[in-house]
Amino acid sequence: MKSDGESGKERPAAASERILRAIAAEFPRLHDRQGLLDSAALAAAHGRGEGETLSEHERQAAARTLTRMVSDGTVGELLWPRGHADKVQLPEQGMIAVSVDLGSLREERLAWEARREGEEPSQEAIVREIVRRSRGWISANLDDGKLPLLLVNASIIHGSNAFDILISAQYRNPYNLLRYTREVVQVAPHVAGTHTMLVAQSYGFPDLIGER
Repeated sequence: MKSDGESGKERPAAASERILRAIAAEFPRLHDRQGLLDSAALAAAHGRGEGETLSEHERQAAARTLTRMVSDGTVGELLWPRGHADKVQLPEQGMIAVSVDLGSLREERLAWEARREGEEPSQEAIVREIVRRSRGWISANLDDGKLPLLLVNASIIHGSNAFDILISAQYRNPYNLLRYTREVVQVAPHVAGTHTMLVAQSYGFPDLIGER
């Protein structure tokens, strides 16, 4: 048995754990490396009070730890367009809830099992097909040379009676989102219906609006 003084909560956090705690504490903001090193959350993880910053030695040590964590895959670095940036101008966010025709999907799967040729019919295959069609639609519908829409995420949802797949996107105007839904998502195999929602404010990852 460990005493309270020996518990995990009381032990000083390891360097990598301090990085993870800082990332979690900064939710929903996403940082580049310098932003995280300058963050109040990382200073707090090192025991600093409000308004205090890391010493140069601590900052260098944290930078080395962060580099190692990126290299070994513990922390990921991603590139994504910031919707409100002047060169991007995709400031709006929307979601498309997709209902799958499970009956037709089941029929196709039974036929596939008899011959085992081609891709196995599944909801994952539906998502891959939507993404594949999306690339062509985006290229064919550039808005004065700019992206008309950018996919952010596509998720398969379990436990919902209303929809099976949820697609998130950035766009410049609602017309682009509605056209994309009609011309790509609604005509994908086994899609029974869609419901398009415009997002007023998002508080999750990624923080596409950027710093405020």
